[in-house]
Amino acid sequence: MKLEQLDYHIPENLIATKPIKPRDESSLVTVNEGFEIIKFKEIINQLNEKDTLVFNNTKVINAHLEGKIKKRNVSVNLNKLIDKKKTIWSAFLKSNKKPIINEEISFPFDLQAKIVHIFKNNNTNFFHLKFNCNLENLKSILCTYGKTPLPPYIKKIRRINKNDLKDYQTIFAKKEGAVAAPTASLHFSDKLFAELKKKVNFVYVTLHVNGGTFLPIKTKNVFEHNMHSEFGIISKKSAKAINKYRKMGGRIIAVGTTVLRLLESSKDENGIIKGFNGETDIYIKPGSNINSVDGLITNFHTPRSSLLLLVYAFIGEKKTKKLYEYAIKKKLRFFSYGDACLLWKTWNHLILN
Repeated sequence: MKLEQLDYHIPENLIATKPIKPRDESSLVTVNEGFEIIKFKEIINQLNEKDTLVFNNTKVINAHLEGKIKKRNVSVNLNKLIDKKKTIWSAFLKSNKKPIINEEISFPFDLQAKIVHIFKNNNTNFFHLKFNCNLENLKSILCTYGKTPLPPYIKKIRRINKNDLKDYQTIFAKKEGAVAAPTASLHFSDKLFAELKKKVNFVYVTLHVNGGTFLPIKTKNVFEHNMHSEFGIISKKSAKAINKYRKMGGRIIAVGTTVLRLLESSKDENGIIKGFNGETDIYIKPGSNINSVDGLITNFHTPRSSLLLLVYAFIGEKKTKKLYEYAIKKKLRFFSYGDACLLWKTWNHLILN
């Protein structure tokens, strides 16, 4: 498949830079034979009593830092924990001069980080930073000094503000470790959550989303893209619950692409979910045998992204393009703070290579 097949034009005024409030007043496109726009809070009417919603309970940390290398400013976005004992993180750095090995970055609170490794993946530089404190002390400093790690396209438009601390976090966030939010879950309010819990089953899994989720595909043939890796956990209890509810005739709905990627990483060939604890670099694309879920709640994704390709794999390229054309025509809001869609697995769509 050619990279150009993941292109589409999005008017700038449709890029959501802040969320709708209340959260569940955002729009949701239901995708069946046709398309229908409802309020997200009306999703309860789309679900049956035997259905199960699978949520990602990761918690976004304040992973954005501003520091200095000597006298020049450097912007740091932590990406992924590499070594817990040595407090080494991979990170994205932005400065007017490319940082080099062994340079030290100084931050407030006497925090320092030494650049111990630099490597390139998909034409993007990754920097390994070794901090001068243990992980618990770093977490404490991040809580005080760090800022919300908003997506790059939002930071190009506006500054991070105090509202983002709450807005860019799900209401059920529990397990610290993500540097990007599982954005399909941002639409759930406390009220909607309570109402849904009375009707359908809830199961939680954890995938610590990292900054790789924002990196575009750059290879001419999208199948040659080198997918980033993320850490995930599915407890044996959660795996058992998902399998039980599905056996009882209910539909399994992944709340977000992060949940779908984790479930697909842990399943057997028959779609039975197993316990999981480790890294996954699963790359879901047309031709992938997706059989762990029946439905997917997801936002509208950026052009040339692995997430858009995942939607192609789920409902087909042709239907996805029609959906996005419809969303643009109806002036829906796109990307992380934008509107969502409810997709049902299409088993008979053509695989386009």
